[in-house]
This record gives sequence, structure tokens and C-alpha cells, in this order.
Amino acid sequence: MHNNSQKLTANPPPIQSHTACCWLGALWVCLLVVIALWPATARSSTLFATAQLGWDIPMDRLNDPLGHLGPDAVAATETSAMTSRLSTPLNAGYLGHTVWLRFEVPAPTLGPGQEGLWLLAQPTYLDFVTLYQKGVNGEWLEQTSGDLVPPNQKVGIRQHLFRLVPGQTALVRIQTTSAIQFQAEVLTTEALAVELARSERGMGLYFGAMAILLVCIWAATAIFRTRALFSLAVLGTVSTIHIFNVRGYGSLWSPDEFTVWASHAVGIGAFLLPATLAWQIKEQLTRGTRYRRTDRLLTFLIALNLLGTLSVPLGFYPAVAWVNLVSLLAADVAGVAMCLLTLRRRDRIAAHALLLAAYGLHGLGGVPIAILMTGLVPLRIDATSLWQLEAIAFTSLLAIAVFVGMVARYRQAQLAKDRAIERLALSEHSLEERIEQRTAQLTEAQTALGQALENERTLRDEQKQFFHMISHEFRTPLAVIDSAAAEQQAFPSPDLPSQTDRAAQIRRACRRLTSLVDSCLINERLDSAGFSLQASPTRVSDLLQHAAQLVHWSPRHHLQLFTDAAPEEWVCDATLVHIALSNLVDNAVKYAAAGEIFIAARRGESGLLEISVADEGSGMSLDVMNRIFERFERGDRTDQSRGFGLGLWVARRVARLHGGDITVESTVGEGTCFTLSLQAQRIGQG
Repeated sequence: MHNNSQKLTANPPPIQSHTACCWLGALWVCLLVVIALWPATARSSTLFATAQLGWDIPMDRLNDPLGHLGPDAVAATETSAMTSRLSTPLNAGYLGHTVWLRFEVPAPTLGPGQEGLWLLAQPTYLDFVTLYQKGVNGEWLEQTSGDLVPPNQKVGIRQHLFRLVPGQTALVRIQTTSAIQFQAEVLTTEALAVELARSERGMGLYFGAMAILLVCIWAATAIFRTRALFSLAVLGTVSTIHIFNVRGYGSLWSPDEFTVWASHAVGIGAFLLPATLAWQIKEQLTRGTRYRRTDRLLTFLIALNLLGTLSVPLGFYPAVAWVNLVSLLAADVAGVAMCLLTLRRRDRIAAHALLLAAYGLHGLGGVPIAILMTGLVPLRIDATSLWQLEAIAFTSLLAIAVFVGMVARYRQAQLAKDRAIERLALSEHSLEERIEQRTAQLTEAQTALGQALENERTLRDEQKQFFHMISHEFRTPLAVIDSAAAEQQAFPSPDLPSQTDRAAQIRRACRRLTSLVDSCLINERLDSAGFSLQASPTRVSDLLQHAAQLVHWSPRHHLQLFTDAAPEEWVCDATLVHIALSNLVDNAVKYAAAGEIFIAARRGESGLLEISVADEGSGMSLDVMNRIFERFERGDRTDQSRGFGLGLWVARRVARLHGGDITVESTVGEGTCFTLSLQAQRIGQG
């Protein structure tokens, strides 16, 4: 397995080719931008334009809030009564009422082949633009244009085009729900042809560049299927369609029955643009991140602008048109802030630096556009052209940023794959080591099993020794019983004391047998899994008297019993305590020299019941006291055939099961004292 991982890591897939492809695509997009921008900026106004309204030809402006004025009234109005005298193009913002312009058409000397003068005006999204000039008979001649005018009633170009009579007064009536702007040029026929050709050539190159860019983005979206690419493709498509409508192509090419909706498409596009921009920023920067407030703000902007599209067919678009401008700025600010925060974390620096440049450019470019659209400052700039150039640069930067981000993520995925393969190799190597370790453990287990079998043999030998000891221990009291009974049978005596002594011997031997049996049985009982104490109230005096009988039956010892300091009752397992005390007293009777045996009971300072058994025997050394409580331990009396080392071990286990213990105090040559301590149990415990 380890060799397989080495094969995987030996030749990792190259990632340099993917990076090169992305950068070549970015350079191609930049080239398209340059091609699109060049025709729009390469213009020599002095070659084709005779004069521009506002800059070269002053004009008077008259507001018509009610829309009731006619050309006669406007022509008869004194200049001083006009709202203002304009020396710049008209830029009034969202007024919502009719505006009149009045100017004098120049009378230049026309060369051979020049038929007359023309007025070429924009923007094309004005609803109605009507030009009035008097004819030969003194009547006002009317020429109408606008995106609400059916195509069959206009000249076959997208701009507003009017024929002018040189040297006469011209009146222009503007009525629209959009921002009121009016930029117009007075051109000769030759200059008009060249200007229209130049304008359409520039627009063709622009839409061609945008089409190529969008085809690339949509193709990448179909291949990679990412939300960021899809949102970018939708944003670029909406921007292109909106520019197409703003430039008047929708109104020019739509059927007559769709003229109104072709006009509405401009306002609807103005709201769809900030909605798709906010969606693109949401997908690119905030979706699935911890910036939930910004994500909710972008969602609010999307919903707000989608609702704003309803204002166009419902007729109150001018009142809410500012919403889309503010939304664009708010979305750009959010995008810039998210990019700055991401750059501080040093996460995909190249991609987010490009995104920062894109949103920054879009935001900065939107400021002068908003100023022009709202009519705050008159500038000698076509707001639509400025926004058009900014749109292709913005879309191109976004496309480059998205592709660079994809390359960065691809690299990260490739590195993660390489690390995963390395970890796989390490895990395989670790698995091999673990197999070796498990093999060693199995070997050790086999060795341990052999040792366990050996221990089992040893245990069986110990059991044989144990039963040999038990059989020997049982013979002694049985011999005493048999001897006493045989003597009583062979030499019956009417002497009562003699019979009493023989009965005492028999009873003591029987008690000894009982103690041996109890110790053997309790040894097995204490080791059983279901063992529990059988606690009940027991008289302390009964416990002591039961154990003291062993002393009474011994002709060599005398009992000293002290129970004044003992409680009357104690909750314990009486059977186990009887066995423990009997073992302590039996040891004293067996091993102590003739003399006194002391049994005392009292409640200790810790609240435990303390029962002491003391003798006047030979005592024990410190070494013997340290091991006297071990199983099968017989102290330093292994040469004697009395006891098999279970009594004290059983007594200590009984004490500890009751929450107490056994302690021993002894001095060589002076005697030994065992103290059994018991904690009171709860009735029914166990």
C-alpha cells in the first residue's frame, strides 16, 4: 500500500498550464476593453460638429409644470421671464414636468453639396422630444421623436434627429419620466453622416467586445457551474441589455405595439442593475461567511430594487428613481469593505485585490454619473457614455478577479490533494507499523497465555496444598472429639466436673470445626460477584458473648470482658462479624500462653464500633505484623500444625466491607492486641 501512495505522489498533475490559460484569458479581455474604449474616446468634435447647444449656442429654458404652454406662448415669452439662460447642455435631473428650450439656429455659409442643417440630440430614452420652427407661411412646423413614439413615426436612427431651418428660432419641448438631459449638436449633412457612422461603428465595437466577454463568461459558467460565475454572467448580461436599451436600440427595433414596454425597459433595467450587482457581491464575498449583517443588507438591496421595477409600469418611477442610484453606491461600498476585510486576513490576495479595484472603480465611476443624472453639476460629458465605458471595464475586472480566484482555489485544492495523498502514505506506513505492533502483541499474548497456563498449574498445586492443610486441620478437632468421646465411653465417671471438662473439649473442637468451615465458606462467598452485606440491628453484647465462649472452653485462659463503653446495638452483618470475632479470639486461644484474654468494645472518636482482642502471649515482630493479614499467611508458626492462614485475612475483609479495618499492636514477649473497627450500616443495604 505504501508503494501505491508513492506512485500517486510521484507525478502530481501540473497546475501551471491552468494558470497560464487564465492569465491569457485575462489579457484577451483587457484587449477587448481597449478595442471598445478606443472608438468612444477617439473623437474630433471640431471636424464634424458645427456647434453644440449650450456650449456654442446659448439657449433659454422655460419650465412648464402644467404642460399647457404652446409654441406661441414660449416664443413670445421674454428672455428675462425664462427660468434660466443656459450656457451648458440641459441637465435638470428628475423633474417630472415639461421643459422648453429656445435657441437661435445659426446661419452658416454652406458649401457646395451641403443641403442644410440638422439637430442630433440625446439621450435617446427621453419619452417625447418635439422641435418647433416656423414655416414659410408662418405656421409652426412640428417634428417629434422619443422612445414612446412608434418607430414608424420617426426617422430610422436611434438618436433624436430634426431638420433645422438656418437663421430662425427653434423651440424644443421635452416631456419624460426619466432624468431630463438634453445634449444636441447642430451639424451639416456631411458632418451628420460622418458622425452617425462614427457613433454606430463605436457602438458596434463596444457591443462586440461585450458579446465576446459574455460568451466567455457564460461558457465558463456552463463548464465550472459556480454561483460566482453565474451571478457575474447575469450581471454582465443585464448591464449589456440595459446599455442596449439606454442607447435606444430597443425602442428603435421593437414593433409598434411594444413601444411602451421598450420605453419601460430603461427604467426596469435601472432597478435590475443594482439588484444583480448586490447579488453578485453576495455570491462572491458574503454567502456562507460570518458577515451575516452585510449579507442581509445585500439581500435587502436585491429585494428593494426588484420591488422598484414595479414603479415603472405603475407610473411613479421619477419619485423612486434615486433608490437605484443609492443602492448601487451601497452595494459598491459593501463590496469594497468586504474586500478590505478579506485582504487583512491575507486570503486570496490577488483575486480580492482585483475585486477591490473593480468595486472601487464602479463606485467612483458611479459618483459623477449620479451627479449628472440628478442634475447637480453640469458637465461636458455624456453620462451614458461614461457609464458605458465604466461598465465594460468593471465587468472585465470582475471576470479577471473571478478567474484568478478560481485558479487560487484550484491551487489550494491541488495542494490539499497532495497533502491528502501524503497523509494517505503516512497512514499506510502507520498501518504497516501497527500491523507489526499487533503481531508483536499477539506474540506477547501467546507468551502471556503460556504464563497463565503455568499459573493455573501453580494454582492447582496450591489448591492441593490447601486441601492437604484443611484435611490436616480437620483431623485435630476430630481427634479431640473422638478421644473425649472414647474416654467417656471407656471410663464413664459419675464425677460431674470430669464430664463437664470432656463436654467442653468436645464443644471447643466442634467450634473449631465450625470456624474452619465458616472461614472456607466465607472465603468463597466474599469472592462471588453478587455478594452483599445483610445488615440488621444486632446487640453488641451478643456478638462479644458468642466469641467469648471460645475462652470459656479453654482451661488455660481466663476471660476479661469490657462492654461498659459499647453501644447497646449496632447495624451490621451479624454472621460475618461473628466469623471475624471468632477468628480473632480463636487465634488468641491457640497461640497465646496461659493467662488472661481481654475482649473490649467501645465507640471510637471517629464514630466506629471498635472491638479489641488482646492476649498475654509471646507477641510478634514488625515483619510478621506487616504480612500477617495476607491469605495463607501463618506468621512465624509454619512449623506448627495449627491454622492455615485464612482467619485474619477473612477478618480484615469483613471489617473493610463494613467500612472499617483491623489494626494490630504487638510487642515481642508481651502480647498482641487486634482491634476490629466497624461502621454502622443502613438497614437493607446491599
